[in-house]
Amino acid sequence: MLALASPLAAQTITDPTAPPAAAKPAKPDQQPSPFTFTAAYTSDALANLSGGVSRGADYVDLLKLSAAYDGAGDHDGLTALLSVEHFNGSNFTGDRVGGIQAASSSEAKPSALRLDQAWVQQELWSGAGAVKAGLIDINTSFDVQETAALFLNASHGIGPDLGDTGRNGPSDYPTTALAIAAVYRPAPGWTAQFGLFDGVAGDPNHRRRFVAVQLSTDDGALIIAQLEKRFGDTARVEIGAWTYTASFPALGQPDVNGVFPRVAENAGAYGLVEGRLIPRPGDDAGGLNGWLRVGLANGAINRAESYLGAGLVYTGALRGRDKDELGFAIARAGLSAGARRAGTLQGLDIGGSETAFELTYRYAFKDWLNIQPDVQYIINPGGNRRLGNALVVGIRVAITASR
Repeated sequence: MLALASPLAAQTITDPTAPPAAAKPAKPDQQPSPFTFTAAYTSDALANLSGGVSRGADYVDLLKLSAAYDGAGDHDGLTALLSVEHFNGSNFTGDRVGGIQAASSSEAKPSALRLDQAWVQQELWSGAGAVKAGLIDINTSFDVQETAALFLNASHGIGPDLGDTGRNGPSDYPTTALAIAAVYRPAPGWTAQFGLFDGVAGDPNHRRRFVAVQLSTDDGALIIAQLEKRFGDTARVEIGAWTYTASFPALGQPDVNGVFPRVAENAGAYGLVEGRLIPRPGDDAGGLNGWLRVGLANGAINRAESYLGAGLVYTGALRGRDKDELGFAIARAGLSAGARRAGTLQGLDIGGSETAFELTYRYAFKDWLNIQPDVQYIINPGGNRRLGNALVVGIRVAITASR
């Protein structure tokens, strides 16, 4: 029997480091299957109505198929995940808006079919710890903005201060890397995490490859650590720090021969606080949630040297629509002096920031279907003072099924 996944509940603070849940048994006397199969399709129809690079519309889609294993009973504490993804290669934000914060988190180019994740995790010390190894999406357990997951803009998934780093991005959508990660829970509510990722995700020169793993001492590694404190399922605070071991070319600083010097210390830090602000009477899952995230990165190497994200989400704002979500968010990427110098070399007039405001409403039409109209207003797309502020409207349709 096909069981359909429920839409994400933004008002419940969950644990992203927990193993995937096993499928429920179809009958009371039947043992649950250790496998869960999920298909998720997300489509975004977007249009830039004014400002930016040019007016026009585009279509962004993402199909993800996954199989999760939970060895409870036969292999206690052993879990695994295998997933593949296909995306249509839309570059709406670059072509229409000219921004650096993608208006849709599903944007990726070029179009490709890729192995997304393939990892195995073993719990240790009766669940107090765990070790995971394989192809891992860093944003499934590090820098997870749970309340912000409602929004379309990619900065509300992983902050641009981390997501816009590395030769091919960190190990994140659309390209993951080999990694080993560890989790330790020293006390109730406390979680410490450590991750060691290949410094270059995939093959930047062959982005269509289904899977590309190229370990090299020149590529180095991305090291990340995070400490989190949870207050039940109502609030949490996290802080994290990361660094690449390899050096990178400096932004906008060529020497007399036109060569960009290489700079070490490609590092940064981030912090997040989120939780329930106003509960809805008689509804533990509803009410108003909010979050605030800040981040810093080395501006000599990276375009986004600072980030500020914040927002509010209300679940059950309309009578009889207990699962619907209404949200407003802001994402401000502070651009580095290096990014401004690089823009000058290209004949651009780059300012100090790009700021995106977003208003959205997710209509939980069915447990397996969400329909979400969305409006974004982007100030200084890409920091380019010569571009007008962009007004983007769109609608997301998300279909999820699992068994």
